[in-house]
Amino acid sequence: MLAVAVTDTAAGARRVAAATPSSHVAPGPCDWPMWGYSPARTFATRCPTRVTAATAPRLRLRWFTSTHDVVTATPALAHGVLYVGDWSGRVVAISARTGRRRWTFRAPAHPQVYSGQIVASAAVATVRGERTVFVPAGNTMFALRARDGTPRWSYRIGPRVRGNPSEIESSPVVVGGTVIFGWDVHNEPKGGRPAGVVALDARTGRVRWRTVTAPVANGPNTTGAGCGDVWGSPAVDRARRLVIVGTGNCVVASGWGRASDALLAFDLDDGHVRWVYQPHPPNRDDLDFAGAPNLFEVDGRALVGLGNKDGKYYVVDRETGAPVATVDATGPGLTRPGGNFSTGGFIGPAAYADGMVVGGTAVGPAPYLHGIDVRTGAIAWQNPEPAATYAATAIAGGVAFVGGTDFTLRAVRVSDGTVLWSHPMKGAVSGGAVVDRDRVYAVAGIREPGTGSRSRTSGVYGFALRGKAFRIRFPKPPTTTSTTAAGTTETRECVGAPCTLGFTLRPPPAGPTPTATLEITEAPFRLRVTTTGLGDPAAWVRAGSAAATQGANRYGVFMSESDDDPTGGLVCVLGADGACTGTRIPRAGATYNRVTIVAIRGTTMPSLADGFDRLVTTTSFTPPLAPRH
Repeated sequence: MLAVAVTDTAAGARRVAAATPSSHVAPGPCDWPMWGYSPARTFATRCPTRVTAATAPRLRLRWFTSTHDVVTATPALAHGVLYVGDWSGRVVAISARTGRRRWTFRAPAHPQVYSGQIVASAAVATVRGERTVFVPAGNTMFALRARDGTPRWSYRIGPRVRGNPSEIESSPVVVGGTVIFGWDVHNEPKGGRPAGVVALDARTGRVRWRTVTAPVANGPNTTGAGCGDVWGSPAVDRARRLVIVGTGNCVVASGWGRASDALLAFDLDDGHVRWVYQPHPPNRDDLDFAGAPNLFEVDGRALVGLGNKDGKYYVVDRETGAPVATVDATGPGLTRPGGNFSTGGFIGPAAYADGMVVGGTAVGPAPYLHGIDVRTGAIAWQNPEPAATYAATAIAGGVAFVGGTDFTLRAVRVSDGTVLWSHPMKGAVSGGAVVDRDRVYAVAGIREPGTGSRSRTSGVYGFALRGKAFRIRFPKPPTTTSTTAAGTTETRECVGAPCTLGFTLRPPPAGPTPTATLEITEAPFRLRVTTTGLGDPAAWVRAGSAAATQGANRYGVFMSESDDDPTGGLVCVLGADGACTGTRIPRAGATYNRVTIVAIRGTTMPSLADGFDRLVTTTSFTPPLAPRH
């Protein structure tokens, strides 16, 4: 195995090695070999699929393959095999027809990642006669043999130590024997660690060029450290020799530069910056360009479009970077302007086909699913039913597939957004779908970043137009009679003393100015919630959702055992004074990682899909609570 480590001293573009010819073999039209289907990142297949608006309602689950942990990457599909990585750092090859695993590769862990070891999607290409899977894990890009998962080479960005914030969250694109991707440093301004884009020889892993976006000390693209992260993924225009990618925000006002919150075009051959489009003035609002740019043409003009966390979809000229259209789909999910944290806008990439862009937006102002006519630069439709999403959208046969935070995968008609089909999932859907001739493949899974326990219900789903429906069954979580973190004296918020609950995940409805406090005693178990200003429970139910048809007339306090399989139950219902005390343990001997206040009708714990649509506030516990009498 060839290991190539990059130095951290380059600034700007640096030519390292001459390009060598490759015997790259193009995939078939029904393969989906990389994130976005092709280097143009349209997220739309050219496959003559049988999945259409007329047939999509017949889709049924044919198989489910569990992964070791959360999977938020989109599977790559090549020659009947799916390749996908999970947060534990495991890459699996799965038969697309049966769901059976063919092999597993486990990458060494990088101790400093934001959420999981593998969050980006793989790319598959045949290089010098050998089919190869390119997948990043932590701060390392791996080239694996598709036949058995053994490494051909790896390329690491700096040392694999906790003090190195470098991470590859960017999904690689493979063109002409070159693997191209970005890397980021989690907006870390200290230490001067670089972020940028790198192009590697697909056969050897050697650097062809490497361009640093931040820090850049001199020239027109001057940008401070931590102010030009590339955690989005590049698109490639081979005819114009362009690599186009979005960059992240700047957390330090003094570091704002030309590569902050920007769309950048690099030269495919040597990596120098060809143009920059930057729609925002200096700010601290966390308005990243994430996802991947869509390359398309309108009336013969080559364009590139990319959504931003500000909730706008930007279209610019591909040759020059000149602005063409700005489409206001929604607003950013700002909890506090200037607070360097936004949860909303476009994060997962949109998909393009036949003049229409379809994309979902994340936690912020509703609605969350948008159809944009790029020929007119206007919103064509918006659908209030789907929940917020961080997932990529995929288009096939006039149908767009997208999952969301409401644990649901949906198929909608591209032309008008009508929901044609939906399927409940065992977790939030943050990875995109893949479509071939008569099947759809998707992923789901959830846990809060930074928690120690892995997800046990995450995995890959195979849907088909024919065949017997498959039912997923998971064993009940084990019970325990031990106290939380036995023998520990660790202090946790809300345990033994009141704590304040925030309202940042779901913004409160217009009017109320709510407050909430929580206090828990584990043994003997007692939970006390006190609130003010919540207002009408029905106002908290997301408009347009299925839950809205039922409404809500009270607030319930629930405990759940895990994020990925929220088994649990009601502890107490808020009274007229906005408070309640509960001593009921939903399942004796179990541990609980989350307490949530939900707007409900009756006393039944909401379904997975309804939970987010009824959410008022929630808080998690690490280690989990171990209540006992």
